[in-house]
Amino acid sequence: MGSSFGKGFAVCLLCALAAILPSCAAKQQKDGLLDYSRSAKELFDSAMEEFDDEDCVEAEKLFEDVRRQFPYSKYAPDAELRLADCQFSQGNNAEAAVAYQQFVKAHPTHPDADYAAYRRGVAFYEMIPGDWLITPPPHEKDQSATRDARGAFASFLRTYPASAWRERASEYLVEVVDALVRHEMYVAQFYLARDLRKAASVRLEGIWVSFPESSLVPDAMFLQAKTFLEMGEEGEAKRIFEEITKQYPEHYQTKRATDYLRHLEARAGRAD
Repeated sequence: MGSSFGKGFAVCLLCALAAILPSCAAKQQKDGLLDYSRSAKELFDSAMEEFDDEDCVEAEKLFEDVRRQFPYSKYAPDAELRLADCQFSQGNNAEAAVAYQQFVKAHPTHPDADYAAYRRGVAFYEMIPGDWLITPPPHEKDQSATRDARGAFASFLRTYPASAWRERASEYLVEVVDALVRHEMYVAQFYLARDLRKAASVRLEGIWVSFPESSLVPDAMFLQAKTFLEMGEEGEAKRIFEEITKQYPEHYQTKRATDYLRHLEARAGRAD
């Protein structure tokens, strides 16, 4: 009987332990997760303090620690984005553009994905040639960064139509498009100065085909029409002058185009 009692007691004890142990394990797991999250937050907050103090050297180290030590925490993506901001704030614009792009690809649903996409455009914008007294004007320099900025801002506006950064991105886009048009105008005038009128005409037409939104399009059209006149192609010149008056009735080039049309009509009348 004693033996039977002992066996029964052992069974009861095992049952009790079986009930308690999963509960303990779950509690330990929960406590571990809380400690993990708490530690990640504390490290991220320390990094942000350095970042807000504009000490990106220290901030970068701490953000990297967040990414390495707590890759599965919600703070890891935020640290990744702040690392891109550190690159930007230090003037490493090419590296920042890459980092912002990588963030968007890795975290497309992150609440700050639109911010990263917008900042990618700004990083390219910061690489656009500036206007310095001892160097050629910006429109005479390489426009790779300008084209990259245009692509980045255009993509941002298509992807995030409701973003809080939309208005500023639109302003940037207008600026970079006009910069590209000024460059194309410069190239066309370079050809004209060398009597390469056909090449200039092709370049000028490319402006109003590729950059129809630019405020400088009427200027390009007017110059192309004049180039056609110099080439003896009055019909093409007249077509473009008429297009200017139709599409841009309030633009100052419309009055000039109208004057040319009257002159061409009068000359055609005299020829008859």
